[in-house]
Amino acid sequence: MQIGIMESKDFSSKAIEELQKIGQVLCYKDKDLDDFLQSKEILFIRLKYYIDIDFLEKAKKLKYICTPTTGLNHIDLEVCKKKGIKVISLKNESSFLTTIRATPEHTFGLVLSLLRNYKTAFLNDDNQKWDRDKYKGYELYGKTVGIIGLGRVGKILANYFKAFDSEILFYDIDEMVTSSVARKKDSIEKLIDKSDIIILSASYFPQNHQFFHKDYIDLLKDKYFINTARGELVDEKYLISKIKDNYFKGIAIDVIQNETHKDNILNELLRLTFKRNLIVTPHIGGATYESMWKTEEFIVKKLINQNQLCYNNQTYGV
Repeated sequence: MQIGIMESKDFSSKAIEELQKIGQVLCYKDKDLDDFLQSKEILFIRLKYYIDIDFLEKAKKLKYICTPTTGLNHIDLEVCKKKGIKVISLKNESSFLTTIRATPEHTFGLVLSLLRNYKTAFLNDDNQKWDRDKYKGYELYGKTVGIIGLGRVGKILANYFKAFDSEILFYDIDEMVTSSVARKKDSIEKLIDKSDIIILSASYFPQNHQFFHKDYIDLLKDKYFINTARGELVDEKYLISKIKDNYFKGIAIDVIQNETHKDNILNELLRLTFKRNLIVTPHIGGATYESMWKTEEFIVKKLINQNQLCYNNQTYGV
């Protein structure tokens, strides 16, 4: 059995050791993709590649796609289903995911960075002026934070902001969701109206594609907006037009649509960072060594446990 790892840099050595018990592990070296894929039965991916029909046509023997991510919009699930390829991910692994803190920590850091002007206030060789008044910012204390989507990340964020004595509001499509530290609002409009800082923390499904549309964006005048969820949730073209108009007090974007394709908004977005309180990060919300290693090891265990994979006449379960 051949196992391929598409993005092997800093991949958990412990996870690789477990995979070597069930097959031959090979790491992709960014060349001869067709040749690499053709013999692989198990493939580990992250977010660099979009797994569509063209990609899968090159992997004739593929049985499993393993992705240590919660979102699956980088995979054409319908094509996988038609081809009988099982997708193993972190989706719905609620208990385990409470130990994964990279995305809420990054989101919280982006909020502080916007409020305190960190993007321009960090001094260096090109920015040497010692002028504290130039970078005067705002405190989290007393601010109202609105979280759209109170899932795993949203709940952790609510506790972070509570520790800073912010008021926390939330909206979630699941009417059963409750919180001991955040007050529920019955519409996104009401949440935005009462909030100084709005964080998009919702899961992505085809049904809610670009649900954060023009009408919601229009309500963000002179507010802070942070998206560390998925770019596909937002009407990006309209968002860009409002950034151009200096509509927001501050905005931070960690995710964009079609981030692995050339036809995305990245270049236009980066041009707008000049002299604006706009921070763009390259989908690093979940990119910490600890979180990546833990998720890789978890997915390997899930792969083996679910399928009781055999190698050299031995059955392995972790």
